[in-house]
Amino acid sequence: MIEAGYILGGLWVFALGATVGSFANVCIYRIPFQKSLIWPGSHCPRCYSAISARDNVPVLGWILLGGRCRSCSLPIPARYPLIEFLSGALFVAVYFAELVYGGLEPKDFSRAGYHFLLISFLIVATFIDYDYRIIPDAITVTGMIVGLGLGTLMPWARPSPLEATTAWEGFRIGITGLLVGGGIIWAIRIFGRILFRKEAMGFGDVTLMAMIGSFLGWQILPPAVFLAVLLGLIEPLVKSVRMLWILIVHGKFRPVDSEIPFGPYLSMASLLLTLGWPWVWKSFLANYYRQLGEAASFLWGAVGG
Repeated sequence: MIEAGYILGGLWVFALGATVGSFANVCIYRIPFQKSLIWPGSHCPRCYSAISARDNVPVLGWILLGGRCRSCSLPIPARYPLIEFLSGALFVAVYFAELVYGGLEPKDFSRAGYHFLLISFLIVATFIDYDYRIIPDAITVTGMIVGLGLGTLMPWARPSPLEATTAWEGFRIGITGLLVGGGIIWAIRIFGRILFRKEAMGFGDVTLMAMIGSFLGWQILPPAVFLAVLLGLIEPLVKSVRMLWILIVHGKFRPVDSEIPFGPYLSMASLLLTLGWPWVWKSFLANYYRQLGEAASFLWGAVGG
């Protein structure tokens, strides 16, 4: 049974995550157009009225306004509070995974904060990719710097087996993850171009996976790509079913948009694996990687011998 203190802590973490989600909305709206994130303040796009502090409370402010601007009644898309809620919910998921069912040592708190930052970057990257089919370097390159920097200052923050004890080891693990993450997607991008004779994946996906690798290390990356591919199959399947339904019911054929952003599924897969990593690593991947290592050592010895 979860104690009341943990529940209160979860509510506080949700409020923190929702607040971060509110800022993520600003980033999603402004970064693609290279606008300042600081000035001007949040305002209505039609009447330009500044949004007051009471109306800018994450999730709750939108509900109290009835989803409309207080000054001109312009509808405010529900997407804004949904992103705030999503951010808060993911923060709570990390809170339970890292602290409630993990530990309450200082290292556990720093690891949770490390993952909060990763979530923030991934949310912004995901929704910009959905909207514009781009992942700006302002997000991924900044994320790489943050992941490497904090992973060096807090070498214990990465998940097992990549917990480090020295700053140099933490930096080395982050660089390796960055290069492996970017390299995997770059290789897929090259082979996709050869096979399909067109751009199969954007370079933003390369930098996104490099950022994820700088935060989490390299072991999580191959299963993340595999899981992202499986999750990515859902969207074209849903679109195909919808197209078939329209054809049967209305007798009209509407072609399906074949361009699907891969970044959101890389982000989703990475978050799912991060939350369940202790179980996934101990139950499956630790033994699998050990066997791969033994096979690689045998082949290397055979070639060398």
